[in-house]
Amino acid sequence: MSAPDVPKPADASKPRVFFAAALAPPLRDDISGLARRVARQCSGRPVPGDNLHLTLAFIGAIERSRLPAVLAAGSAVRAGATTIDLDRLGGFRRAAVAWVGPSAPVPALDALAADVLRTLGEANIGCDARAFHPHVTIARHCRAMPEAGPAGPWRWRIGEIVLFESPAGTGRSRYRALATWPLGVPGATCRTPQSMPGARR
Repeated sequence: MSAPDVPKPADASKPRVFFAAALAPPLRDDISGLARRVARQCSGRPVPGDNLHLTLAFIGAIERSRLPAVLAAGSAVRAGATTIDLDRLGGFRRAAVAWVGPSAPVPALDALAADVLRTLGEANIGCDARAFHPHVTIARHCRAMPEAGPAGPWRWRIGEIVLFESPAGTGRSRYRALATWPLGVPGATCRTPQSMPGARR
């Protein structure tokens, strides 16, 4: 199986990249509405709908020459699709962010994150070693924290993972999808922006 072309990041030297599950409509629209409400309550800034995601593994800055290894790691993920409930609102005071996430452990989601870490480790690609705390950040620069408690619930079927580029030092810029893989499809190749429906040639 031939490797896909490596998409060129905005910063061709050291793009900042991470693996995540991305929200899609109509769920993304619902969570965007929540983000705006919570941002107003917390005197913060809502996360743009296109940026809403659940991080599985944050790699950070990496040499462009290592991107093929990162893509290969994504293709090696064996975990299947899973469904979670976003049913709890919370915040991280030190980071000044508000989030929504599952109120109870989701073993299948934990297994997915662990599988991504496994493939990265096997490729000798370092990433953030902090414990996995599944959440979707919905507001940043919050002067006050939201009252922690029930939210929604919103059911979310996670059927694919995405490799995102996070442009450094560009403020409110949108994350850029570099590649996407369906979950639970053995031998599936990744899709790049050039191969996705509607992509400009």
